[in-house]
Amino acid sequence: MASLEQLLKEREGGEKKVYKDSLGKLTVGIGDLVEHGDNLTLGDEITDAQISEVFKKDSAAAVSAAKSQASQAKISDSNFLVYLASVNFQLGTGWNKVHKKTWALIMEGKYEEAADEAGKSTWAKQTPVRVKDFQGALRALAKK
Repeated sequence: MASLEQLLKEREGGEKKVYKDSLGKLTVGIGDLVEHGDNLTLGDEITDAQISEVFKKDSAAAVSAAKSQASQAKISDSNFLVYLASVNFQLGTGWNKVHKKTWALIMEGKYEEAADEAGKSTWAKQTPVRVKDFQGALRALAKK
């Protein structure tokens, strides 16, 4: 999904240097959390090729979860799938178990209400641009 990588580069950046994210976690590339086995410390640098390689690995679970969730919700819109994968990438593949009301509204096909509900979340306070992206995707479904 090239457009997912593009979207996340716009939102997360493509940082070559290891930095601390807003929660103080070591991060590099396109929002990739540094794991113990990565052998990276604050300030270390990686290449563009490594950024793409890590992204492909890290985004696979998010894309797979998004496809499954979209199927469950009977949504086939490929544009929406990119934003749903973005949510799974940022919040984890179990996001719908945390944001239960938003997910329930999506499952009912109440996309406008789901967008409103997402806007009431702690997630919206933490990363408002990312939530607005998702709300826009939901509202686009509502118009179809």
